[in-house]
Amino acid sequence: MPESADRPGTVDTPAGGYRWRWRVLAVVLAAEAMDILDTTTVNVAGPSVRRSIGGGIDLVQWLSAAYTLAFAVLLITGGRLGDRYGPRRMFLLGAAGFTAASVVCGLSVTPAMLIAARVVQGSFGAILLPQGIGLLTAAFSEREIGKAFSAYAPVLSLAAVTGPLVAGGLIRWDLFGVAWRLIFFINLVLGAAAIAAGLRYLPPDRQPTVRRLDGRGVVIAAAAMFLLVYPLIQGRQAGWPWWTFALLAAGVAGTGLFARHERRSAAPLIEPALLRRRGYLAGGAVALAFFAAAAGIMLVLSLYAQYGLGYSALGAGLVITPVAAGNVAGALVAMRLSRRLGGRATIQVNLAVAVAGLASVALIAMLAGSPPGGLLLAGPVLALGFGLGGIIAPLFSTILDGITPAETGSASGSLGAIQQLAGSVGVATIATLYTSTSHAGASHLAARGLAVTALAAAALLAFAAPVTLLLSPAPEG
Repeated sequence: MPESADRPGTVDTPAGGYRWRWRVLAVVLAAEAMDILDTTTVNVAGPSVRRSIGGGIDLVQWLSAAYTLAFAVLLITGGRLGDRYGPRRMFLLGAAGFTAASVVCGLSVTPAMLIAARVVQGSFGAILLPQGIGLLTAAFSEREIGKAFSAYAPVLSLAAVTGPLVAGGLIRWDLFGVAWRLIFFINLVLGAAAIAAGLRYLPPDRQPTVRRLDGRGVVIAAAAMFLLVYPLIQGRQAGWPWWTFALLAAGVAGTGLFARHERRSAAPLIEPALLRRRGYLAGGAVALAFFAAAAGIMLVLSLYAQYGLGYSALGAGLVITPVAAGNVAGALVAMRLSRRLGGRATIQVNLAVAVAGLASVALIAMLAGSPPGGLLLAGPVLALGFGLGGIIAPLFSTILDGITPAETGSASGSLGAIQQLAGSVGVATIATLYTSTSHAGASHLAARGLAVTALAAAALLAFAAPVTLLLSPAPEG
Protein backbone atom coordinates (compact mmCIF):
# COMPACT_ATOMS: atom_id res chain seq x y z
CA MET A 1 0.00 0.00 0.00
CA PRO A 2 1.34 3.49 -0.80
CA GLU A 3 2.88 5.40 2.03
CA SER A 4 0.29 8.16 1.79
CA ALA A 5 -2.44 5.68 2.60
CA ASP A 6 -1.11 5.38 6.14
CA ARG A 7 -1.71 9.01 6.95
CA PRO A 8 -5.03 10.57 7.88
CA GLY A 9 -6.11 13.11 5.32
CA THR A 10 -5.16 11.12 2.24
CA VAL A 11 -7.38 8.93 0.14
CA ASP A 12 -6.57 5.44 -1.05
CA THR A 13 -7.40 4.03 -4.45
CA PRO A 14 -11.13 3.98 -5.25
CA ALA A 15 -11.18 0.18 -5.22
CA GLY A 16 -9.99 -0.06 -1.64
CA GLY A 17 -11.51 3.04 -0.16
CA TYR A 18 -10.05 5.46 2.34
CA ARG A 19 -7.75 3.84 4.88
CA TRP A 20 -9.54 5.38 7.88
CA ARG A 21 -13.03 4.81 6.46
CA TRP A 22 -14.36 2.88 9.46
CA ARG A 23 -13.22 5.65 11.78
CA VAL A 24 -14.91 8.14 9.48
CA LEU A 25 -18.09 6.08 9.89
CA ALA A 26 -17.73 6.19 13.67
CA VAL A 27 -17.38 10.00 13.59
CA VAL A 28 -20.42 10.41 11.34
CA LEU A 29 -22.53 8.06 13.46
CA ALA A 30 -21.46 9.93 16.62
CA ALA A 31 -22.87 13.11 15.08
CA GLU A 32 -26.09 11.32 14.10
CA ALA A 33 -26.42 9.94 17.63
CA MET A 34 -25.97 13.42 19.11
CA ASP A 35 -28.88 14.64 17.01
CA ILE A 36 -31.14 11.74 18.03
CA LEU A 37 -30.23 12.07 21.70
CA ASP A 38 -30.93 15.79 21.66
CA THR A 39 -34.27 15.19 20.00
CA THR A 40 -35.46 12.47 22.37
CA THR A 41 -34.09 13.55 25.76
CA VAL A 42 -35.82 16.93 25.88
CA ASN A 43 -39.24 15.27 25.92
CA VAL A 44 -38.36 13.67 29.26
CA ALA A 45 -36.65 16.79 30.63
CA GLY A 46 -39.55 19.21 30.06
CA PRO A 47 -41.15 19.13 33.55
CA SER A 48 -37.76 19.43 35.26
CA VAL A 49 -36.83 22.41 33.06
CA ARG A 50 -40.08 24.20 33.95
CA ARG A 51 -39.50 23.71 37.67
CA SER A 52 -35.97 25.06 37.31
CA ILE A 53 -36.31 28.16 35.12
CA GLY A 54 -40.06 28.68 34.88
CA GLY A 55 -42.19 28.91 31.77
CA GLY A 56 -45.53 27.47 30.77
CA ILE A 57 -46.49 24.31 28.97
CA ASP A 58 -45.43 26.01 25.72
CA LEU A 59 -41.83 25.77 26.92
CA VAL A 60 -42.02 21.97 26.93
CA GLN A 61 -43.40 21.99 23.41
CA TRP A 62 -40.84 24.45 22.07
CA LEU A 63 -37.91 22.62 23.62
CA SER A 64 -38.36 20.16 20.78
CA ALA A 65 -40.06 22.36 18.20
CA ALA A 66 -37.39 25.09 18.15
CA TYR A 67 -34.69 22.56 17.31
CA THR A 68 -36.78 20.64 14.78
CA LEU A 69 -37.95 23.74 12.96
CA ALA A 70 -34.51 25.32 12.58
CA PHE A 71 -33.06 21.97 11.57
CA ALA A 72 -35.69 21.34 8.88
CA VAL A 73 -35.63 24.86 7.45
CA LEU A 74 -31.87 24.87 6.83
CA LEU A 75 -31.21 21.25 5.79
CA ILE A 76 -31.20 21.76 2.01
CA THR A 77 -28.90 24.77 2.37
CA GLY A 78 -26.66 22.89 4.81
CA GLY A 79 -26.13 20.10 2.30
CA ARG A 80 -25.22 22.57 -0.45
CA LEU A 81 -22.71 24.31 1.84
CA GLY A 82 -20.75 21.05 1.79
CA ASP A 83 -20.53 21.25 -2.01
CA ARG A 84 -19.38 24.86 -1.82
CA TYR A 85 -16.90 24.76 1.07
CA GLY A 86 -16.22 21.03 1.53
CA PRO A 87 -18.01 18.42 3.70
CA ARG A 88 -15.07 18.06 6.10
CA ARG A 89 -14.91 21.79 6.82
CA MET A 90 -18.68 22.09 7.20
CA PHE A 91 -18.86 18.98 9.40
CA LEU A 92 -16.29 20.42 11.80
CA LEU A 93 -17.97 23.83 11.79
CA GLY A 94 -21.35 22.25 12.44
CA ALA A 95 -19.98 20.07 15.23
CA ALA A 96 -18.29 23.04 16.91
CA GLY A 97 -21.41 25.21 16.70
CA PHE A 98 -23.68 22.37 17.85
CA THR A 99 -21.45 21.69 20.85
CA ALA A 100 -21.21 25.36 21.83
CA ALA A 101 -24.98 25.78 21.53
CA SER A 102 -25.47 22.69 23.71
CA VAL A 103 -23.37 24.28 26.44
CA VAL A 104 -25.46 27.46 26.23
CA CYS A 105 -28.60 25.30 26.53
CA GLY A 106 -27.22 23.80 29.72
CA LEU A 107 -26.34 27.22 31.13
CA SER A 108 -29.70 28.82 30.27
CA VAL A 109 -31.43 30.67 33.10
CA THR A 110 -34.59 31.81 31.28
CA PRO A 111 -37.00 30.08 28.89
CA ALA A 112 -36.19 32.60 26.13
CA MET A 113 -32.47 31.92 26.44
CA LEU A 114 -33.02 28.17 26.27
CA ILE A 115 -35.33 28.31 23.25
CA ALA A 116 -32.93 30.63 21.40
CA ALA A 117 -30.06 28.26 22.11
CA ARG A 118 -32.14 25.36 20.78
CA VAL A 119 -32.73 27.30 17.55
CA VAL A 120 -28.97 27.82 17.18
CA GLN A 121 -28.38 24.16 17.98
CA GLY A 122 -30.81 23.07 15.28
CA SER A 123 -29.23 25.47 12.78
CA PHE A 124 -25.77 24.03 13.29
CA GLY A 125 -27.25 20.53 13.23
CA ALA A 126 -28.54 21.32 9.73
CA ILE A 127 -24.96 22.14 8.71
CA LEU A 128 -23.43 19.15 10.49
CA LEU A 129 -25.60 16.18 9.55
CA PRO A 130 -25.94 16.51 5.76
CA GLN A 131 -22.17 16.22 5.43
CA GLY A 132 -22.24 12.62 6.67
CA ILE A 133 -23.31 11.10 3.36
CA GLY A 134 -20.69 13.08 1.44
CA LEU A 135 -17.96 12.00 3.85
CA LEU A 136 -19.01 8.35 3.64
CA THR A 137 -19.21 8.30 -0.15
CA ALA A 138 -15.74 9.87 -0.28
CA ALA A 139 -14.31 7.36 2.18
CA PHE A 140 -15.95 4.09 1.12
CA SER A 141 -15.78 2.22 -2.14
CA GLU A 142 -18.99 1.32 -3.95
CA ARG A 143 -18.53 -2.25 -2.77
CA GLU A 144 -18.54 -1.30 0.92
CA ILE A 145 -20.84 1.71 1.09
CA GLY A 146 -23.83 -0.54 1.79
CA LYS A 147 -22.07 -1.89 4.88
CA ALA A 148 -21.56 1.66 6.11
CA PHE A 149 -25.23 2.53 5.71
CA SER A 150 -26.16 -0.71 7.49
CA ALA A 151 -24.79 0.77 10.70
CA TYR A 152 -27.30 3.63 10.62
CA ALA A 153 -30.39 1.70 11.71
CA PRO A 154 -28.99 0.03 14.85
CA VAL A 155 -27.07 3.09 16.03
CA LEU A 156 -29.96 5.51 15.55
CA SER A 157 -32.46 3.10 17.08
CA LEU A 158 -30.26 2.50 20.12
CA ALA A 159 -29.85 6.25 20.54
CA ALA A 160 -33.62 6.76 20.29
CA VAL A 161 -34.28 4.06 22.90
CA THR A 162 -31.51 4.93 25.35
CA GLY A 163 -31.94 8.71 25.13
CA PRO A 164 -35.08 8.96 27.28
CA LEU A 165 -33.72 6.35 29.70
CA VAL A 166 -30.45 8.22 30.18
CA ALA A 167 -32.25 11.55 30.51
CA GLY A 168 -34.65 10.14 33.09
CA GLY A 169 -31.77 8.66 35.08
CA LEU A 170 -29.69 11.85 35.03
CA ILE A 171 -32.64 13.98 36.15
CA ARG A 172 -33.59 11.55 38.90
CA TRP A 173 -30.05 11.20 40.25
CA ASP A 174 -29.46 14.99 39.98
CA LEU A 175 -25.70 14.54 39.65
CA PHE A 176 -23.72 17.58 40.84
CA GLY A 177 -27.03 19.32 41.53
CA VAL A 178 -27.52 20.33 37.89
CA ALA A 179 -30.48 18.00 37.12
CA TRP A 180 -31.66 18.46 33.49
CA ARG A 181 -28.63 20.52 32.44
CA LEU A 182 -26.50 17.39 32.17
CA ILE A 183 -28.44 16.18 29.14
CA PHE A 184 -26.97 19.14 27.24
CA PHE A 185 -23.54 19.09 28.87
CA ILE A 186 -23.05 15.51 27.66
CA ASN A 187 -22.75 16.97 24.17
CA LEU A 188 -19.62 18.79 25.29
CA VAL A 189 -17.91 15.41 25.66
CA LEU A 190 -19.45 13.86 22.53
CA GLY A 191 -18.89 16.96 20.44
CA ALA A 192 -15.28 17.41 21.52
CA ALA A 193 -14.59 13.76 20.70
CA ALA A 194 -16.24 14.10 17.28
CA ILE A 195 -14.24 17.25 16.50
CA ALA A 196 -10.92 15.73 17.63
CA ALA A 197 -11.51 12.52 15.68
CA GLY A 198 -12.81 14.48 12.70
CA LEU A 199 -9.69 16.64 12.54
CA ARG A 200 -7.54 13.52 12.47
CA TYR A 201 -9.51 11.03 10.38
CA LEU A 202 -11.97 12.76 8.03
CA PRO A 203 -10.86 12.70 4.38
CA PRO A 204 -9.67 16.02 2.93
CA ASP A 205 -12.04 18.19 0.96
CA ARG A 206 -11.87 18.13 -2.81
CA GLN A 207 -12.15 21.17 -5.01
CA PRO A 208 -15.52 22.90 -4.60
CA THR A 209 -18.16 21.56 -6.97
CA VAL A 210 -20.20 24.78 -6.88
CA ARG A 211 -18.80 28.31 -6.99
CA ARG A 212 -21.60 30.17 -5.22
CA LEU A 213 -24.87 29.71 -3.40
CA ASP A 214 -28.16 30.96 -4.79
CA GLY A 215 -29.30 33.40 -2.11
CA ARG A 216 -32.81 33.71 -3.48
CA GLY A 217 -33.15 29.93 -3.62
CA VAL A 218 -32.00 29.70 0.00
CA VAL A 219 -34.71 32.13 1.11
CA ILE A 220 -37.47 30.41 -0.91
CA ALA A 221 -36.46 26.92 0.27
CA ALA A 222 -36.24 28.03 3.91
CA ALA A 223 -39.62 29.77 3.73
CA ALA A 224 -41.29 26.76 2.09
CA MET A 225 -39.89 24.35 4.68
CA PHE A 226 -40.97 26.64 7.51
CA LEU A 227 -44.52 26.87 6.13
CA LEU A 228 -44.69 23.09 5.86
CA VAL A 229 -43.08 22.08 9.16
CA TYR A 230 -44.34 24.80 11.54
CA PRO A 231 -48.05 23.93 11.23
CA LEU A 232 -47.24 20.23 11.54
CA ILE A 233 -45.46 20.94 14.83
CA GLN A 234 -48.04 23.38 16.20
CA GLY A 235 -51.20 21.98 14.64
CA ARG A 236 -51.56 18.89 16.82
CA GLN A 237 -51.25 20.84 20.07
CA ALA A 238 -53.49 23.67 18.81
CA GLY A 239 -56.27 21.35 17.64
CA TRP A 240 -55.67 22.02 13.93
CA PRO A 241 -57.19 25.51 13.56
CA TRP A 242 -57.79 26.96 10.09
CA TRP A 243 -54.46 28.78 9.93
CA THR A 244 -52.49 25.52 10.09
CA PHE A 245 -54.09 24.39 6.83
CA ALA A 246 -53.56 27.83 5.31
CA LEU A 247 -49.85 27.65 6.14
CA LEU A 248 -49.60 24.11 4.75
CA ALA A 249 -51.22 25.27 1.50
CA ALA A 250 -48.77 28.19 1.37
CA GLY A 251 -45.93 25.74 1.96
CA VAL A 252 -47.04 23.57 -0.94
CA ALA A 253 -47.23 26.68 -3.12
CA GLY A 254 -43.78 27.70 -1.88
CA THR A 255 -42.41 24.30 -2.85
CA GLY A 256 -43.78 24.81 -6.37
CA LEU A 257 -42.21 28.28 -6.49
CA PHE A 258 -38.90 26.80 -5.35
CA ALA A 259 -39.04 24.13 -8.07
CA ARG A 260 -39.74 26.80 -10.69
CA HIS A 261 -36.90 28.96 -9.41
CA GLU A 262 -34.50 26.02 -9.40
CA ARG A 263 -35.13 25.31 -13.08
CA ARG A 264 -34.04 28.86 -13.93
CA SER A 265 -31.23 29.30 -11.40
CA ALA A 266 -27.61 29.36 -12.54
CA ALA A 267 -26.53 27.86 -9.20
CA PRO A 268 -29.44 25.69 -8.00
CA LEU A 269 -29.57 24.28 -4.47
CA ILE A 270 -30.79 20.97 -5.89
CA GLU A 271 -28.85 19.66 -8.86
CA PRO A 272 -31.20 19.44 -11.87
CA ALA A 273 -29.75 16.03 -12.74
CA LEU A 274 -31.19 14.63 -9.49
CA LEU A 275 -34.70 15.59 -10.52
CA ARG A 276 -34.26 13.65 -13.76
CA ARG A 277 -33.22 10.46 -11.97
CA ARG A 278 -36.19 8.13 -11.69
CA GLY A 279 -34.51 6.12 -8.94
CA TYR A 280 -33.75 9.20 -6.84
CA LEU A 281 -37.31 10.52 -7.07
CA ALA A 282 -38.85 7.10 -6.39
CA GLY A 283 -36.45 6.57 -3.50
CA GLY A 284 -37.45 9.93 -2.06
CA ALA A 285 -41.11 8.90 -2.18
CA VAL A 286 -40.33 5.60 -0.44
CA ALA A 287 -38.25 7.45 2.17
CA LEU A 288 -41.11 9.88 2.80
CA ALA A 289 -43.53 7.03 3.57
CA PHE A 290 -40.92 5.03 5.50
CA PHE A 291 -39.75 7.77 7.85
CA ALA A 292 -43.29 9.06 8.42
CA ALA A 293 -44.47 5.59 9.44
CA ALA A 294 -41.39 4.90 11.60
CA ALA A 295 -41.46 8.23 13.46
CA GLY A 296 -45.21 8.07 14.01
CA ILE A 297 -45.41 4.52 15.33
CA MET A 298 -42.40 4.95 17.62
CA LEU A 299 -44.06 7.93 19.29
CA VAL A 300 -47.37 6.06 19.56
CA LEU A 301 -45.70 3.05 21.21
CA SER A 302 -44.19 5.40 23.80
CA LEU A 303 -47.53 7.18 24.38
CA TYR A 304 -49.37 3.88 24.67
CA ALA A 305 -46.89 2.50 27.20
CA GLN A 306 -46.91 5.60 29.40
CA TYR A 307 -50.53 6.73 29.18
CA GLY A 308 -52.37 3.58 28.13
CA LEU A 309 -50.52 1.12 30.37
CA GLY A 310 -49.30 3.56 33.01
CA TYR A 311 -45.63 2.60 32.59
CA SER A 312 -42.80 4.88 33.69
CA ALA A 313 -40.35 6.35 31.19
CA LEU A 314 -38.09 3.38 31.93
CA GLY A 315 -40.94 0.95 31.27
CA ALA A 316 -41.79 2.72 28.01
CA GLY A 317 -38.17 2.42 26.95
CA LEU A 318 -38.24 -1.30 27.63
CA VAL A 319 -41.38 -1.66 25.49
CA ILE A 320 -39.54 -0.06 22.57
CA THR A 321 -36.27 -1.95 23.18
CA PRO A 322 -37.26 -4.86 20.85
CA VAL A 323 -37.31 -2.31 18.01
CA ALA A 324 -33.61 -1.63 18.60
CA ALA A 325 -32.82 -5.35 18.82
CA GLY A 326 -34.76 -5.95 15.61
CA ASN A 327 -32.96 -3.07 13.91
CA VAL A 328 -29.58 -4.65 14.58
CA ALA A 329 -30.67 -8.06 13.33
CA GLY A 330 -32.47 -6.61 10.30
CA ALA A 331 -29.50 -4.49 9.28
CA LEU A 332 -27.11 -7.47 9.50
CA VAL A 333 -29.41 -9.74 7.49
CA ALA A 334 -30.04 -7.00 4.91
CA MET A 335 -26.31 -6.78 4.12
CA ARG A 336 -26.24 -10.43 3.02
CA LEU A 337 -29.66 -10.31 1.39
CA SER A 338 -28.72 -7.28 -0.70
CA ARG A 339 -25.74 -9.09 -2.17
CA ARG A 340 -27.97 -11.97 -3.23
CA LEU A 341 -31.25 -10.31 -4.19
CA GLY A 342 -30.29 -6.69 -4.82
CA GLY A 343 -31.27 -3.54 -3.00
CA ARG A 344 -34.80 -3.26 -4.38
CA ALA A 345 -35.84 -6.80 -3.48
CA THR A 346 -34.31 -6.40 -0.01
CA ILE A 347 -36.37 -3.26 0.57
CA GLN A 348 -39.51 -5.07 -0.57
CA VAL A 349 -38.90 -8.06 1.70
CA ASN A 350 -38.33 -5.86 4.73
CA LEU A 351 -41.34 -3.69 3.95
CA ALA A 352 -43.41 -6.89 4.07
CA VAL A 353 -41.85 -7.88 7.42
CA ALA A 354 -42.52 -4.44 8.92
CA VAL A 355 -46.13 -4.44 7.66
CA ALA A 356 -46.63 -7.92 9.13
CA GLY A 357 -45.27 -6.69 12.47
CA LEU A 358 -47.63 -3.71 12.47
CA ALA A 359 -50.59 -5.87 11.46
CA SER A 360 -49.78 -8.24 14.34
CA VAL A 361 -49.66 -5.31 16.79
CA ALA A 362 -53.08 -4.19 15.57
CA LEU A 363 -54.52 -7.72 15.76
CA ILE A 364 -53.28 -8.30 19.31
CA ALA A 365 -54.56 -4.89 20.43
CA MET A 366 -58.01 -5.60 18.98
CA LEU A 367 -58.38 -9.20 20.17
CA ALA A 368 -56.69 -9.20 23.58
CA GLY A 369 -59.10 -9.31 26.50
CA SER A 370 -57.18 -6.49 28.18
CA PRO A 371 -54.75 -3.90 26.80
CA PRO A 372 -51.64 -5.87 25.74
CA GLY A 373 -48.50 -5.20 27.75
CA GLY A 374 -44.89 -5.11 26.66
CA LEU A 375 -44.37 -8.89 26.80
CA LEU A 376 -47.35 -9.64 24.58
CA LEU A 377 -46.27 -7.01 22.07
CA ALA A 378 -42.56 -7.95 22.14
CA GLY A 379 -42.70 -10.37 19.19
CA PRO A 380 -44.58 -8.08 16.76
CA VAL A 381 -42.50 -5.07 17.84
CA LEU A 382 -39.33 -7.10 17.25
CA ALA A 383 -40.56 -7.98 13.75
CA LEU A 384 -41.36 -4.32 13.13
CA GLY A 385 -37.85 -3.31 14.18
CA PHE A 386 -36.34 -6.07 12.01
CA GLY A 387 -38.17 -4.82 8.94
CA LEU A 388 -37.38 -1.16 9.56
CA GLY A 389 -33.73 -1.90 10.26
CA GLY A 390 -33.38 -3.87 7.05
CA ILE A 391 -34.71 -1.03 4.89
CA ILE A 392 -32.42 1.90 5.69
CA ALA A 393 -29.12 0.66 4.19
CA PRO A 394 -30.45 -0.64 0.85
CA LEU A 395 -32.76 2.37 0.55
CA PHE A 396 -29.93 4.87 1.08
CA SER A 397 -27.63 2.93 -1.24
CA THR A 398 -30.28 2.73 -3.96
CA ILE A 399 -31.22 6.40 -3.69
CA LEU A 400 -27.58 7.48 -3.89
CA ASP A 401 -26.65 5.02 -6.64
CA GLY A 402 -24.71 6.88 -9.33
CA ILE A 403 -24.56 10.18 -7.44
CA THR A 404 -21.56 12.23 -8.59
CA PRO A 405 -19.36 14.28 -6.25
CA ALA A 406 -20.98 17.46 -7.60
CA GLU A 407 -24.39 16.16 -6.57
CA THR A 408 -23.49 14.75 -3.15
CA GLY A 409 -24.28 17.76 -0.97
CA SER A 410 -27.48 18.50 -2.85
CA ALA A 411 -28.57 14.85 -2.68
CA SER A 412 -27.80 14.45 1.03
CA GLY A 413 -29.42 17.76 1.97
CA SER A 414 -32.55 16.92 0.00
CA LEU A 415 -32.67 13.42 1.50
CA GLY A 416 -32.25 14.88 4.98
CA ALA A 417 -35.04 17.37 4.31
CA ILE A 418 -37.30 14.54 3.16
CA GLN A 419 -36.47 12.58 6.31
CA GLN A 420 -37.16 15.55 8.58
CA LEU A 421 -40.37 16.51 6.81
CA ALA A 422 -41.53 12.89 6.85
CA GLY A 423 -40.83 12.62 10.57
CA SER A 424 -42.85 15.77 11.24
CA VAL A 425 -45.73 14.51 9.08
CA GLY A 426 -45.66 11.09 10.76
CA VAL A 427 -45.60 12.48 14.28
CA ALA A 428 -48.34 15.01 13.53
CA THR A 429 -50.76 12.74 11.70
CA ILE A 430 -50.26 9.36 13.38
CA ALA A 431 -50.01 10.81 16.89
CA THR A 432 -53.13 12.89 16.22
CA LEU A 433 -54.89 9.76 15.03
CA TYR A 434 -53.86 7.99 18.24
CA THR A 435 -55.04 10.75 20.57
CA SER A 436 -58.35 11.06 18.71
CA THR A 437 -59.09 7.31 18.97
CA SER A 438 -57.87 6.72 22.52
CA HIS A 439 -58.19 8.21 25.99
CA ALA A 440 -55.56 8.47 28.69
CA GLY A 441 -57.95 7.28 31.38
CA ALA A 442 -59.51 4.39 29.45
CA SER A 443 -57.16 1.50 28.78
CA HIS A 444 -59.48 -0.23 26.28
CA LEU A 445 -59.59 2.95 24.21
CA ALA A 446 -55.77 3.16 24.38
CA ALA A 447 -55.61 -0.34 22.87
CA ARG A 448 -58.03 0.73 20.15
CA GLY A 449 -55.86 3.77 19.41
CA LEU A 450 -52.79 1.54 19.16
CA ALA A 451 -54.58 -0.77 16.71
CA VAL A 452 -55.80 2.09 14.50
CA THR A 453 -52.41 3.80 14.34
CA ALA A 454 -50.55 0.54 13.70
CA LEU A 455 -52.83 -0.05 10.71
CA ALA A 456 -52.26 3.52 9.52
CA ALA A 457 -48.48 3.07 9.67
CA ALA A 458 -48.83 -0.28 7.87
CA ALA A 459 -50.85 1.46 5.14
CA LEU A 460 -48.05 4.00 4.64
CA LEU A 461 -45.48 1.23 4.22
CA ALA A 462 -47.82 -0.70 1.93
CA PHE A 463 -48.14 2.43 -0.23
CA ALA A 464 -44.36 2.49 -0.58
CA ALA A 465 -44.20 -1.11 -1.84
CA PRO A 466 -45.32 -0.53 -5.46
CA VAL A 467 -43.18 2.60 -5.69
CA THR A 468 -40.10 0.43 -5.09
CA LEU A 469 -40.64 -1.05 -8.56
CA LEU A 470 -39.21 2.20 -9.92
CA LEU A 471 -35.96 1.69 -7.99
CA SER A 472 -32.88 0.12 -9.51
CA PRO A 473 -32.84 -3.66 -8.95
CA ALA A 474 -29.04 -3.84 -9.12
CA PRO A 475 -27.43 -5.71 -6.23
CA GLU A 476 -25.18 -3.93 -3.74
CA GLY A 477 -21.56 -4.81 -3.88
